[in-house]
Amino acid sequence: MSEYLIKVSFWLHAYDSVTVEAETDEEALFKAKSAAVTLMQSQANPEAIDTDERCQGIIAYVDRISPGARRSIAEDVVFDDDRIGLVPDPAKSSPPSVVGTMR
Repeated sequence: MSEYLIKVSFWLHAYDSVTVEAETDEEALFKAKSAAVTLMQSQANPEAIDTDERCQGIIAYVDRISPGARRSIAEDVVFDDDRIGLVPDPAKSSPPSVVGTMR
């Protein structure tokens, strides 16, 4: 039996907020867009991170590990919760088709 190393990246919902002053709704929307850019570029931790909603992501890679070698067999396989939960047991059926780069 072979050993495989799998790296999974998944999206979390993060929430942050700022307060701005504006003369009009349009100005507030403009400032909101500017604030969004600033918050996205920030290295600071957001106010909240929702870890309960891990539903989309990428299987960054699947590598086969063998003595003296590591061989990539797949990378960048996109998934979401309604598809990844339906992956059949490989012992009971044929392998599922994979969307992504296969090597």
